[in-house]
Amino acid sequence: MRIEILRSTIVDLNAVQVGDVVDTSERTAHLLIQMGKAKEAPVSQTVVITPEVEKAPAPKPKRKKADGNSKPGI
Repeated sequence: MRIEILRSTIVDLNAVQVGDVVDTSERTAHLLIQMGKAKEAPVSQTVVITPEVEKAPAPKPKRKKADGNSKPGI
């Protein structure tokens, strides 16, 4: 469960400070909330920023042969 720390304490053998957001077991989270040391943290929203997709350039048209002035294979 995700909780926000309201008072400095120890969670899962790690020191945590006021304002930290930690994931812990449901049991530990409920205990800390009941003791007034934590509150349930809001679900964080993940925002993914992607670069704009560039459009592939249009293929160039093939060059046309001149009107009968060129000889094939030369």
